[in-house]
Amino acid sequence: MDVNGIRDRIVELSHDTAVDGEVESKAIGWLNAAYHELMDEVVAYLPPSLQRLESVSTSIAGTVTLASTPYRTLRVVDKGTGTSLEVVSPAVILDVDPMGNASGSPQRCTVDGAVLTVHPAGVANLSVLYVPAVSDLAEDGSEASILLPKAHHHALVWGGMVWSSLFERGFGTQGELLLYQRNWAEAKERVKLSLLTNTGEVLRVEPYALV
Repeated sequence: MDVNGIRDRIVELSHDTAVDGEVESKAIGWLNAAYHELMDEVVAYLPPSLQRLESVSTSIAGTVTLASTPYRTLRVVDKGTGTSLEVVSPAVILDVDPMGNASGSPQRCTVDGAVLTVHPAGVANLSVLYVPAVSDLAEDGSEASILLPKAHHHALVWGGMVWSSLFERGFGTQGELLLYQRNWAEAKERVKLSLLTNTGEVLRVEPYALV
């Protein structure tokens, strides 16, 4: 299902009244709450399954902006030398070279938001393997924009139902809420198990070779 398909299913199950733009807007919010809840658990549980490989070139200043903000940077390889750069904090760079005068091939790098900076600064061709941060699902978003195997998109319906109950106080009965919560918990476990055992679709964006 694409984003609107999941949203519409949540609305269909949660409301008996005619659907309007306000309800659809709320439903996108419920869907995103469920999506982030699930992806937070999955990314922490199986980050390699979500990894993305990106080939980039830094500027003379040693910086480059990645296509997505990394949730976790797994590996950075200088394709010119075949060496892996150490991903460190800016404080480490200052400890190693407080004046910023080092030269030669990059040995370390920092990641701030989507900006990657190599040290020593300079032009470098890099392969960057990272887990992208999860962004909100947008209305009219494609099926491919959902970082989950297609077989598990329906799980988000249960999550949306739980969040609709929490946001819309008085919606449904306590028994219904317990049913939604139980099905949501079971759906999340199925997603984790599927990724752990490499069944179904994998989430890797593309096959990769680091050098």
